[in-house]
Amino acid sequence: MKSIIETLEDSENLSVFLDLVRIAGMEPMLRERGPFTVFVPTDEAFSRVPTDRMDEIRQDADKLLLIASYHVVPGQLTSEDLRSIAAVRSSLGTDLVIRSSDRGITVNSVPIVEADAFCTNGICHAIASALVPPTLEIVTP
Repeated sequence: MKSIIETLEDSENLSVFLDLVRIAGMEPMLRERGPFTVFVPTDEAFSRVPTDRMDEIRQDADKLLLIASYHVVPGQLTSEDLRSIAAVRSSLGTDLVIRSSDRGITVNSVPIVEADAFCTNGICHAIASALVPPTLEIVTP
């Protein structure tokens, strides 16, 4: 089994989030500490953000830290765990709303598209769009 960072490194569709985590300075935490649950936007999710906006985000490590922290939850929560809770507190300190139905699980209305990638220091769930912290104004399609 691999760490969260190693799992992201080995994935073919989660490289943009990995890049943002590295710029934000969160790589050591997600490689060595935990356990964490990470909601990882797919590369396809980021492809819908205009290039100039992504470039702007990449230039601001403080903003990136806020965004990346909003995708990380202390503790390991499987999809089965998520089905039985209504909200979780992100590492940013704000809540993420969890909804479950026969169609799947959503986090702040964003669908989990691939669940339960177990890691040595937590678990990753791929999501269809980036989560935007309530304190930031980021235009996402």
